[in-house]
Amino acid sequence: MVLTAMILGGVASTGASLAVHQGQDNLAVQAMNHNITDIGAVIEDEVSHYGDALSHLAAAIGAQPDLTAGAFERITASLNTTRLPGATGIGYVVPATDEEIPRVQATWRARGAYRLDLQPGSTGTPHEFVVYVRSFANTSLAPGRDLTGSPQAADALRIARETGAFTVGAAHVLLRDRQLPVAEQQMSFTLAVPVLADPGPFGARALRGWVTMGVRAGDFLSAVLRSQAGGAIHVQLTDPSTGAATVLAEATEGRLIDEPTLHRTRILVVGQHTWHLAMQPTTELLGSADRWLTQATVIAGAVFTLLLATLVGALVDGRNRAMAEVDRKTLALRQDIERREAVERELQNLAFHDPLTGLANRKLFWDRLGQAMRAHSRSGETFAVFFIDLDGFKQVNDELGHGCGDLVLVEVARRLHECLRDSDTVARFGGDEFAVIAERLADAEDVHITAQRIVAAVSRPILMNDGEARISASVGIALNRPGAGPDDILRDADVAMYEAKSTGKSRHVLAPR
Repeated sequence: MVLTAMILGGVASTGASLAVHQGQDNLAVQAMNHNITDIGAVIEDEVSHYGDALSHLAAAIGAQPDLTAGAFERITASLNTTRLPGATGIGYVVPATDEEIPRVQATWRARGAYRLDLQPGSTGTPHEFVVYVRSFANTSLAPGRDLTGSPQAADALRIARETGAFTVGAAHVLLRDRQLPVAEQQMSFTLAVPVLADPGPFGARALRGWVTMGVRAGDFLSAVLRSQAGGAIHVQLTDPSTGAATVLAEATEGRLIDEPTLHRTRILVVGQHTWHLAMQPTTELLGSADRWLTQATVIAGAVFTLLLATLVGALVDGRNRAMAEVDRKTLALRQDIERREAVERELQNLAFHDPLTGLANRKLFWDRLGQAMRAHSRSGETFAVFFIDLDGFKQVNDELGHGCGDLVLVEVARRLHECLRDSDTVARFGGDEFAVIAERLADAEDVHITAQRIVAAVSRPILMNDGEARISASVGIALNRPGAGPDDILRDADVAMYEAKSTGKSRHVLAPR
């Protein structure tokens, strides 16, 4: 009996131990499968958010007809390493041939890059020069640098130009980081988005330049990997494009388990570039409570029912702990997504509004004009386009300075809003030019009353700290007419404005319909 009981107890203990061990193996397999999917998705999501932020920034820059250093600073002012961890800075890059270098240098100096010195890396090849920089790090990439000196950055610019889309470059040490001691250098990559001009008459969009961002991979991704791995997994992210797989970031806490069946790999495609994600489990994968459970089955082999109860309790506890950890990480990820969405909304607003006055910019104006054309074509109603040019604004800039000129533009924008309806679209076209779309007019003759209000509002003296500024407005008006497109109506208003300016200024002229 004793022998039989011992045999039965031994068999029961062995069977229970094998069941527990198999359960742990299954749980480990599920955990590894779950983690390779989740961590890969988090990395792709992180890079995608950076791509969205950079694309909105490129749209905001592309909406500027003549991008100045001040406008670049205003557009990028809300971005920093808190919002974009690992980013070293944002640059604006323009193309140039050998023959174009003097003209390009003079153009960007006139727009505010006063000390710009273009430094071609070679001759006989196209160049990509950094003209504006906003640095987030202690070291800065000086304006004037030719990015063709960095093959990885140049390749990213080439792919972005050819595809017209967000691009992630190959891993390398950033030019600005090569000044640091070798021990402080880390692998980085360049993000690039092309900046395209507004569509021409035939829909073509010429390349104006690129918005670029250097990102230190360790600062950007190591914290994410450590947070997701939680010490239970060894995670390594590599870039295979450099020949030997270059490690971008990794989390190495915990002692590795030598179990090939639990190794996991995944290919990630981010910004038209490929990364490899590899994972191995550590001794922390199942937790100390689960490892103790195997020992408990051997010690308490004779109490088979209690063993099963303990097993079920431990598995439920492990599941609850795993679900709690998933909930915690999901909450953290949701908060991060909300923060990045706020950045995207802010950049999207910049893409469609003038950063100085807050009015609609040229891009949004064309969109609203197209909508007005379609809506009024169906209803047969009348709408008007007012093209406004400020008389005497250059004199204000020359005598009082550009700072006072900016104050005048802001005040003019405020007065235009006051004398127009809430439903009217008011836009700044650039410089001292404004445009208005007044929709659903009850009577076409009402445009004269509106134009007189605009001329009177702009002509009132504008009080400044050192006196007052006096300007006036020349207004051209065009009404929608059958067969006319958006270009035709705006051109009619522009011609009428020049007639108003040439026949005395501070007046309005209605284009013939």
